[in-house]
Amino acid sequence: MRKTLLDLTKDLPALPAPRDLYERLVTIRTFESMLEEESKAGRLPGTFHSSVGQEAVAVGVCANLTHEDLVISNHRGHGHFLAKGGDVYRITAELFGREDGYSGGKGGTQHMAGAEIGFMGSNGITGGGIPVGTGLAMALKRRKKKAVAVSFFGDGAANQGTFHESLNMAAIWKLPVIYVCENNGWGMSTPVESVTSGPSIAQRGAAYGVLYAAVDGNDLDAVLDQFRAALKMVRSGETPVLIEARTWRVKGHSRSDQNLYRDKQKELDWSKRDPVLLYRERVLEKGQATEAELKEIDARVQAKMNEALERCRKLPPPRVETAFERVYATPVDPKAADPSQTPLKDGEFEVKPYWQAIQEALCEAMDRDERYYIFGQDVCEYGGCFKVTRGMFEKYGRERVVNTPISEACIAGVCVGASMGGVRPVGEFMFMDFILLAFDQLLNHAAKFHYIYNGQVKAPIVMRTPMGGYRGYGATHSQCLDAMLMKLPGIHVVTPWSARDAKGLLASCLEAENPVVFVEHKAIYGVNGPVPKQSEKIPLGRANIVRPGKDLTICANSYMVTLSLQAAEKLKAEGLEAEVVDLRCLAPLDRETVAKSAARTQALIVVEESHLTAGWGAEIAASVQELAFGYLDAPILRVAAADVPVPSAPELERAMLPSVDKIVAAASRFKRRQCHVELRPASVQDLQCHGRSQESEAAGRRPPPHAAERHPRCGRFERSSRTETTAHTGSSTRVARQKHGERQLGRRRHTLAQLFVLSPHAGNRIVPARNSWVHR
Repeated sequence: MRKTLLDLTKDLPALPAPRDLYERLVTIRTFESMLEEESKAGRLPGTFHSSVGQEAVAVGVCANLTHEDLVISNHRGHGHFLAKGGDVYRITAELFGREDGYSGGKGGTQHMAGAEIGFMGSNGITGGGIPVGTGLAMALKRRKKKAVAVSFFGDGAANQGTFHESLNMAAIWKLPVIYVCENNGWGMSTPVESVTSGPSIAQRGAAYGVLYAAVDGNDLDAVLDQFRAALKMVRSGETPVLIEARTWRVKGHSRSDQNLYRDKQKELDWSKRDPVLLYRERVLEKGQATEAELKEIDARVQAKMNEALERCRKLPPPRVETAFERVYATPVDPKAADPSQTPLKDGEFEVKPYWQAIQEALCEAMDRDERYYIFGQDVCEYGGCFKVTRGMFEKYGRERVVNTPISEACIAGVCVGASMGGVRPVGEFMFMDFILLAFDQLLNHAAKFHYIYNGQVKAPIVMRTPMGGYRGYGATHSQCLDAMLMKLPGIHVVTPWSARDAKGLLASCLEAENPVVFVEHKAIYGVNGPVPKQSEKIPLGRANIVRPGKDLTICANSYMVTLSLQAAEKLKAEGLEAEVVDLRCLAPLDRETVAKSAARTQALIVVEESHLTAGWGAEIAASVQELAFGYLDAPILRVAAADVPVPSAPELERAMLPSVDKIVAAASRFKRRQCHVELRPASVQDLQCHGRSQESEAAGRRPPPHAAERHPRCGRFERSSRTETTAHTGSSTRVARQKHGERQLGRRRHTLAQLFVLSPHAGNRIVPARNSWVHR
């Protein structure tokens, strides 16, 4: 293969002079050696992965590239970054954790990027960058660029599923990508031959129709020639290429690795083939430089490194406030207008099914901007598993509605890379259960890249997926994993219930620069609802009160809103007016709207279809406890799926999932336990009393207990019947268990304005006000 590829190099630009190539080798070697010593001495935070011994691969590849060519690297990426043109001082500052670093100290040794030179990031997840590099190549092809994408990875990553998925996708679409496997002989402490089958990693390319070659990774000239030939082949649009560069990792896996597991004879043999010394000898032998000239290069590089090191040692620590910056590329605006709060008038809307509202948002974005395209399994002629993309293939064609292999991890990774490269993919997972295969790409990559690379890159992807049971699909096709996604910051999780919200929220997601998982529910795809004729964008992070009430609050999302509304109608017949709050988004999560509603009604039920343990309902319950504890007259109750896998039989499925009857039963507990008092806004006398009570508490005295009547059945103290209700006030009773029974310690009253304040220390969020109680 090498001879065939070499015939294609005549149109490529000239390579750097041998002395320049030698300087690049020495720069990487000196940098790695010096900074490794700093790390061992404890002057660098975190770990350190040295690429000493692998310099020829980095230089041989990157010497053929321009800034327009894009590189994605791995945890051992310092050499790649320097070879691509990275600034020594800024890389060093990054390793010292300083703001002058490329990532402002957020990325450290494993997570660096220099987007201005086409170095799109190094990656701490083994094999994680391979689909991202594939996505970068897809973006280059869709944008009709002549540049290529290069993905560096180690031999261990070649055993990851993302390696095989990526090669398959790259071959299908003939993407301009070159995969460079640095086979350095070791996967941490495990020799490669003991965990990798087949004659070579390179030959795995044959299974996917990818051109491949193996090369001596310690011979700079060999790497230059082979990569140059591969580059010509890829730029001609014929095929992606896989290159296996066989080299040797001189140092241990990381700073703490003492290399005690190595075969000493092998180490000795490889030391005789040191890539820097080999190239130095060759340059001298060919008369391309003198000994004095090379020594001058050595000294110049060492002086440059010393200067960068001394500068970085004097840098102050990063400002602590930067730790909270650039989590999202497009911050949520708490003051943005929410058009969905305005009722639609006759003639302003059309009644449409939920799925059609989603498709309309997609079509409007695709009509407006050709960068948008649909990317997922069976989204073309079939129209998607639940027919959301029906008819879109006929309208937009195969270039913009793209069927993919069944490769969820790579679907997500390619979307991430493509979005970093300047296009706007909308990915689709057939079932939410399958998103588990893509969690690494979504939560370790899409959610983190903008932050760990300090805003240099964005990953504005929208990944659509349906969730939920009630259809008898069984344990692996019925799960609600929305609560799992909201755990890690950097990604939005949107779960619309109504057709109007589905279209308006998706429109906002498509225009934002943040990664989004847009979760639809299988049970409401065919449900009709009013959709505005005029396009609107509903801001993320705003819950919606879909049914007002005064006696209790039911908080739900997605299909659970339907069940909650049905339960509210049943409760109305029993004399309870339930307020139903639709969260709409889990990340960002609107805690304040729920807390204020619970404060008005003094009772809260949380309804979620995901499992009870560690669900989003627990987060809401904790938040309301922090924000509105003084209002609540009873414990917060949760209605959720039982902690068992979702069974297939309808009777068993109904038994473990939430239902209208279960919500009603939970609400009935409030009816039995209701404690009613007269409510009114705080008066001047209240405020005066409040001041006296504070003085009493400061002096160690509690306010006097108030009279209460014992419940005839349970024996607990309760308040007398409520005679008046006001939407702006609340009350609570604190009951303490004592050794000889129970007694009421105090009744506290307060207004909403007294309870909630805007705090600049909490990101201008509404938080509980201190000393806001009004004692009576």
